[in-house]
Amino acid sequence: MASNQLEPFRLISQFFWLICLGVSLINYIVARRRIAPGPNSEDAIRYLDWMSFAGAVPWGLMGVGQISGFTPTVWYYFRPQDLNPFVVLWLACVFTETVAYAAWVLFMDGARKLREYELLAAFGWNKKPMSERLIKITAAMGPPFCLLWIWIAAMNNVPLPK
Repeated sequence: MASNQLEPFRLISQFFWLICLGVSLINYIVARRRIAPGPNSEDAIRYLDWMSFAGAVPWGLMGVGQISGFTPTVWYYFRPQDLNPFVVLWLACVFTETVAYAAWVLFMDGARKLREYELLAAFGWNKKPMSERLIKITAAMGPPFCLLWIWIAAMNNVPLPK
């Protein structure tokens, strides 16, 4: 009976990446429907496509790591100190995407585009558009937060389930 009780936990641990890809797909479909038709809708859809694809890449990498057996469960990704190549690659991907997003927002007019095309509202973040300044502050906080998150994961020494 104990093994039946643990079955959903084991499935979630093994297929967390697939769940995240499914949620990403649902978010994309909902966001795509929320983009209002208009003169900027093609540009908005193009940015939405790129953002959604970039958001799915880490989960695809996690899936490759788990399918290949390098990281049998999601819990391996909470142990960067083991230097598992897939965990390091996954963390590098997440950090790189965070830096790229911050650079786009801060230096390539991304804050204006997010606001003008209402992309954050399309993802359900805000019903009323955020100011460009707040978008920039939030994006700038991403890379340091990501590094802090990696450091906390490494310091917690999460045990791997047997």
